[in-house]
Amino acid sequence: MPARISHNVHLRQVHRQLAVHQTDIAKQIGQLSSGNRVNRSSDDPASLALADGINSEVRAIVEGQRNIQQTFSLLQVADGSLDAIGGMINRMLDLSMQGASSVFNDGDRFSINSEFEDLKQEIDRIAGATTYNGKELLTGFNARVDRVESTAVADVEDTGVVRVRLTAALPGTYLFVDDADDGTITLGNGALTQTVNVPNLGEDGTLANGDAVVLGFETLGIEVTLGGGTDGTGGEQYADSDLAGKTLVVEAVTGLTFQVGPAGTSNDVTTIEIADMRSSGSGLNLEQISIQTIEDAQQALTALNQAQDALITERNRIGAFQNRLQLSLSTGESVLERMQSAESNIREVDIAKSITALTRSQIMAEAATSIAVEADGDIEQILSLLR
Repeated sequence: MPARISHNVHLRQVHRQLAVHQTDIAKQIGQLSSGNRVNRSSDDPASLALADGINSEVRAIVEGQRNIQQTFSLLQVADGSLDAIGGMINRMLDLSMQGASSVFNDGDRFSINSEFEDLKQEIDRIAGATTYNGKELLTGFNARVDRVESTAVADVEDTGVVRVRLTAALPGTYLFVDDADDGTITLGNGALTQTVNVPNLGEDGTLANGDAVVLGFETLGIEVTLGGGTDGTGGEQYADSDLAGKTLVVEAVTGLTFQVGPAGTSNDVTTIEIADMRSSGSGLNLEQISIQTIEDAQQALTALNQAQDALITERNRIGAFQNRLQLSLSTGESVLERMQSAESNIREVDIAKSITALTRSQIMAEAATSIAVEADGDIEQILSLLR
């Protein structure tokens, strides 16, 4: 092979191989330092897309598992209150048994009936006070605002209604009456109507920029928050008479909804209905009973036994639902374990294999560096001729 001085082919071959080895070394070091085989989309586009998809599903399942745990807490709160209500019903049965006996006179029954009525009120109080994150669990109330049909909410830029909270609102359409220059708003559904004053209105009839007021329509079970805008342009800013003729549509929702999976299908969304467990509610139906006479006490026994059966049925449904969620939790953990294993196989690096490849690349790089000296042999031969 002739010797050349302009192009040292051997040395160029060594440089090319050395660059390849250095690139491999950098890749192996990157994999070992991160623990991942795929660090960039260029490493393995198909594997990266698959691993990212699995990771997304894993995150959704993890959040679903957390939702299930929180659902357990919610149902345990409801079950604890139902247990307390069950104890009160048992006490009312005892009082009814006393009142149904001729051993006691009417004066005694009047005293017994006082405790009986207090127990009904306490049942109502416990049912109303049993909440989870502001959600009433034992009053049978479950409704939401239809944000599309409700013009007061859909036209927020015109009305300034930034939030609506339902406390005990009945399903239906509510109409706002908001006359100019009177500083009041009236809301009603045709059966009930309530008028409230709007505080903090300026001289021009608008709320101050950045301000907000909460209007409580307690009779209707609705709270409306009006905003004063945030950018000084009037957006989401209430002005007197803005709500004239606007509507608020409240729709009933069946049961409590829990998202336990990553999709919106029935497999991943579950619901449970908890009946109205107030004494006046459809679940217990105890509002009209008393034990002022023997006949009343005897009739009360039948109603109380029915209420007790209804309470037991409700607690059994809640317990069965918790068992179902427990099975879902166990299944989800098993699926999660296998999906994380699949992602690991796709994304993570084989440490032993990567170290072996790194060692090989380092040896080859050192060898190429040593051989580069020999590749300069042609130049040395030419220089020796010139000497």
